[in-house]
Amino acid sequence: MKKIIYTLLVLFGASQVQAQVGIGTNNPDNSAMLEVKTTERGVLFPRMTSAQRTGIASPANGLYVFDTNTNSLWYYNGTLWINTIAEASLGDVKSGFQTADHSGWIILDGRAVNTLSANQQAVSISLGFTTNLPDASSAYLVQNGSGMGAVAGANTTTLTQANLPNVTFNGTAANAGNHSHTTDPAPVNTSTSGNHNHSGTTNTTGNHVHNMTFQRNQQDHGITGKIGDNGEYGDVASSGSMQAAGNHSHSVTTDTQGNHTHSVDIPSTTSSTNGSHIHTVTVSSGGSATPINITPRSLSVNMFVYLG
Repeated sequence: MKKIIYTLLVLFGASQVQAQVGIGTNNPDNSAMLEVKTTERGVLFPRMTSAQRTGIASPANGLYVFDTNTNSLWYYNGTLWINTIAEASLGDVKSGFQTADHSGWIILDGRAVNTLSANQQAVSISLGFTTNLPDASSAYLVQNGSGMGAVAGANTTTLTQANLPNVTFNGTAANAGNHSHTTDPAPVNTSTSGNHNHSGTTNTTGNHVHNMTFQRNQQDHGITGKIGDNGEYGDVASSGSMQAAGNHSHSVTTDTQGNHTHSVDIPSTTSSTNGSHIHTVTVSSGGSATPINITPRSLSVNMFVYLG
């Protein structure tokens, strides 16, 4: 039978070979050069080892083989062999050392969705990214319950008092027994009071006498003769004492003294003892609320989303 089919193909000529071929169907799809239709069998690709696959000289772009070492179907993309078992689904995310888009993987750099291809835009919108792709720079993948693709949070935190350990510090100041304090204020000057005088009355002093001097005019008494060394007549001065006058007082007014001040020396004072007691001490933490960097040690990679 195989020989008969081969003979028929040769007889049809080149024009017949270029026509669509249907296996299991008389009406192959217009978009297919070859359509195999069956509900009982499949298409079996060439099977070979990994060494045999990589040893194919100048493989054609799109060449498929089944690798018996990996038990998976591989195809050549024009540059290298791709294992179909590792191909991604739309919306998958991966990390890699690639620096640009590749094989349908789009780097998550926050770019505008309208800069993508039409097919990638449609996939992006279906994933919920209508304006921009997420920017994964300095971000970590986590399922935190926020919007899909949202970048939130910070890499630093600032501790508050509530974050500190619950520790009580107790202490007693020195010299806490019975003691007293002595205070000796400095002298204080009174304010000036301007010109003033003081009036008062002396106390009585009992019997006393007053000395006095009086003059006597010799001419008034008809006394002739020389009085004095020069032989002339004149007045003569005499002295004597008054009789005691009994108890009496004198009124005295002091002179004004002008502007002046008085210095007052306040005596020192000693407080009473207060018994054993403590003093409250306040100590500053000296902190400045500097944020703590909580970013872990990391490996720098790029993040990609598969948009096809």
